[in-house]
Amino acid sequence: MNVKYRQSPFNYLGDLQKRSIEFLSAKLDVEGEGLEEKNKTYGLLTAIAMIVGTVVGSGIYFKADDILSFTGGNVTLGVLVILLGAVNIVFGSLTLAQLALRTTTSGGLAGYAEIYYNQTFATVIGLFQSFIYIPVITTVVTWVASSYTLSLLKPDASFEAEIILTIVYLFIIAIMNYYSKQLAGFFQSLSTFIKVIPLIIIMIMGLIWHQPIPAIPSNLPIVEPRDVGFGWLAALVPLAFTFDGWNVVTNIAPELKNAKRNLPLAYILGPIFILVLYVSYFVGLNNILGETFILSTGNNSVNFAFNMIFGRALGNVFIIIVIISVLGVANGMFLANIRLPQAMAEKGWLKSEAIKKLHPQHQLSTHSTLLVMVINLLWLVIHYFVFKYQWLPNSDISESAVVFNNLCLLPIYYLVFQLYKKGQIKNKFFGIIAPLFASLGILVIVLGNFILNFKAALITSIVGILFILLFWSYAKRQQNYQP
Repeated sequence: MNVKYRQSPFNYLGDLQKRSIEFLSAKLDVEGEGLEEKNKTYGLLTAIAMIVGTVVGSGIYFKADDILSFTGGNVTLGVLVILLGAVNIVFGSLTLAQLALRTTTSGGLAGYAEIYYNQTFATVIGLFQSFIYIPVITTVVTWVASSYTLSLLKPDASFEAEIILTIVYLFIIAIMNYYSKQLAGFFQSLSTFIKVIPLIIIMIMGLIWHQPIPAIPSNLPIVEPRDVGFGWLAALVPLAFTFDGWNVVTNIAPELKNAKRNLPLAYILGPIFILVLYVSYFVGLNNILGETFILSTGNNSVNFAFNMIFGRALGNVFIIIVIISVLGVANGMFLANIRLPQAMAEKGWLKSEAIKKLHPQHQLSTHSTLLVMVINLLWLVIHYFVFKYQWLPNSDISESAVVFNNLCLLPIYYLVFQLYKKGQIKNKFFGIIAPLFASLGILVIVLGNFILNFKAALITSIVGILFILLFWSYAKRQQNYQP
């Protein structure tokens, strides 16, 4: 089975806590529930746990070799890249915290856009997340799960077989979320717990490992460390995938105890914990296998590490863990996705009484669920042709979706600077330095995306801009609609 995983987004981010809180909070806001009516029940530990639980995913398993490759096999430079990624999310999260502390609304980026800009801009962000970002990520991540499933059951399976299994997985996820919220929630909690186990094992074993570096399989070309110049900046793109989800706590800021103290602390301590875990895993994997072995074996390097630690008989257990973890990401993303068109219809951003209507038993919009399923299948068809015929060489449809989602943060960061100029934010660090460095971090990711694959980045950027213009045109036509 010839499957390329180098650019597949294992860590998009997406699990139940992050997405369900974001969009269910948007629903609460529609019903007029403000800050004074909410119970402040979340503490500092809960906030930190939410950041860690949503950021840490299966992506780091398969991005460690990418980071090492882009840095030319330089472990020290790889650690520096991870540090830069952590600094980026700290500044970004501290910036968003300033908005979260000053608003009574919920709903994440679209909610901030509605308050500080206008309904048109909020609708554009909502449409982008509903019909491009979330379904694209859901589709590709589900395909990754099907690919690894068939690598265990039928290693010589065709790409078409993977697509068929992806459709089956999508239908199972849709049925589970629509008919049994309890089962979907249990599966999400299970996958969240399971996905950190391999990281901790590699981290611990890497610290105490004293065995010789393994020999590279004879059927693989040997890739030696090399000088890459400024090409290491491209490592920030796969790293952006592994840090995705850091803005989760902004959605529960109105419900956080002593938010002015705990939210900034959570945004510092959470990324620090993630940083320690990622750096320890990265260094541990290099201690076990060595730079040349990882560069030569690529994504399969982590499989070799587990086979060395547990033996081949238990090595496949790791693949099962990855499958569960990835399906958990897809499940959480789909759960969020089916609620977003529903919430937008309730706000009047989407003109559809059918989508707004809830099923009396399931308390979900049947039409919203069906719409999201159709959108996912459409993106799966697009993914099939793009990947099979290599229309985006060494890339897939998911990369630029993540980059565009990061670009949506730039006008939000600018809001914080505007609040500082108006005197509503007194501290220069929070009003100028934090949004400035957060914005620079996004621009570096965009630059890295073009360095990594200029042709793919250019094509997907043009397509993305066309979609944004289309959404903007639709939003302008709907802005006077009152449901």
